[in-house]
Amino acid sequence: MNTKIIEKNIEDKSSSDFEDISVKNEDWKYVGKNVFDINNFDTGKESKLTTNKEFNVDSNCHSHSVNNVIEGITLTGLDEVTSPVVDESIKRPLDKFVVEQFEKVTGGFRLDIEKDFSEYYSINYQSDETVVPYLGINVNTNTSGKVFLNFAEAVKGNTYPIIELFLDKNASLELIISATTESEIQLINTLYGKLLNDANLSIHLVSTGATFSRSRMDIDLVGNGSRFNIDGVYFGEENQVHDNRVFVNHLGTNTSSNMITKGVLGDESSSIFTGTIHIGEGAEKTDSHQQNRNILLSEKATAQSVPNLEILCDDVICSHGSSVGPIEEKLYHYVMSRGIEKETAEKILIKGFFNEVINEESWEIIHDQVSRILEKKYENVLKRGNNGKG
Repeated sequence: MNTKIIEKNIEDKSSSDFEDISVKNEDWKYVGKNVFDINNFDTGKESKLTTNKEFNVDSNCHSHSVNNVIEGITLTGLDEVTSPVVDESIKRPLDKFVVEQFEKVTGGFRLDIEKDFSEYYSINYQSDETVVPYLGINVNTNTSGKVFLNFAEAVKGNTYPIIELFLDKNASLELIISATTESEIQLINTLYGKLLNDANLSIHLVSTGATFSRSRMDIDLVGNGSRFNIDGVYFGEENQVHDNRVFVNHLGTNTSSNMITKGVLGDESSSIFTGTIHIGEGAEKTDSHQQNRNILLSEKATAQSVPNLEILCDDVICSHGSSVGPIEEKLYHYVMSRGIEKETAEKILIKGFFNEVINEESWEIIHDQVSRILEKKYENVLKRGNNGKG
């Protein structure tokens, strides 16, 4: 285990202390046979590192190259890290997979955001074999920054990132996690964030690639007035599984969180969304909301949507909602009444469905790329359906 990055809650744990992951584990329900591949996994050899000046950093999850040095952002390689980003978590759950990730980290670095940075600091990931990259982001007091994590065509091997975030008082971080690789791999990230007073964290999640794509996020809103927002889109085709689990722990007063994720599932693909809002004792004036919406394009596609509320105090505002099903017929009729064929109408309705998320200003940097990918995924599903294979 890499003792330079582990926190107090993990340092005395070993993966051998935990039972193998299975579908009986509450946090791994509905993912089917995928869970059996992640127990006692082995990491692979380091792949050749290629560089692309469009990104600030290229990483093959063993070593990395800094292509553009940015004033106010300090990058520290894993071998030089002397203390964990998160000293001790509050509600972070541990299981065999999480602990095994820490035991088998293949490489990574720590980012310290020390001055305001308005552009996205971009990291391009690469892999040929199974890797466990570590990324720790520390945002200083009264400082704001943006980070873009790109898991695209250069990711060709199973990739299991550990992402840790610490936002000091009145710090702000906007984070994009884009998982668009077309390789038939597992892409499973474990993310933990800890926010102090008046800190603000926003995460934008894109999940269209990999055979099994999973994001597990645990956010502790420790400080009074801290805020967390997440929005995301996913599109499944063939037998893809897109698994998103978000646990927000409101522990301070006057905290807020908002979650909205939207997905379209075609062929025999499936999705899982588990969103838990936990409001601890004494966490008055909490304002928290979550939505998960799914459109099914095939009778064989499935979506599991499980919103949860755990409220241990009064004087809070909370809501949750979810939907799973095909596009409503009345929406088809509305569009087709303008002389539009049903196939085109469906395409328009799906585009509008996603636009509620990706048309937000914070998505501008990846809006066009995501739009193209979502359109291509839909066309793939449509083609297989027309060929009698949907």
